[in-house]
Amino acid sequence: MGLKPTCSEVHRLTSEQLDRRLTLIERLRMRVHLMACGACRTFNKQMSLLRDAMRKLPAIDSRDTRPGDQ
Repeated sequence: MGLKPTCSEVHRLTSEQLDRRLTLIERLRMRVHLMACGACRTFNKQMSLLRDAMRKLPAIDSRDTRPGDQ
C-alpha cells in the first residue's frame, strides 16, 4: 500500500465516507491523490453535491406509502 492510492481506491473511499468517517491515513492518502488527479477531484465534487442534495430532501416515512407506491 503506497502513499498515493489508485483512482479506484479513491472512488471507493469517496463512497465509503458517505457511510462512515474515514481514518486519518485514508483521508491523507485520498488528499494526496486528489491533489494530482483532476478526474477524481471532479468525482469527489459530484458525490458531495449528490450527498448534499439528498440531505435536503424531506424524510419519507415508510408508513405513509401504500403498497405498490415507490
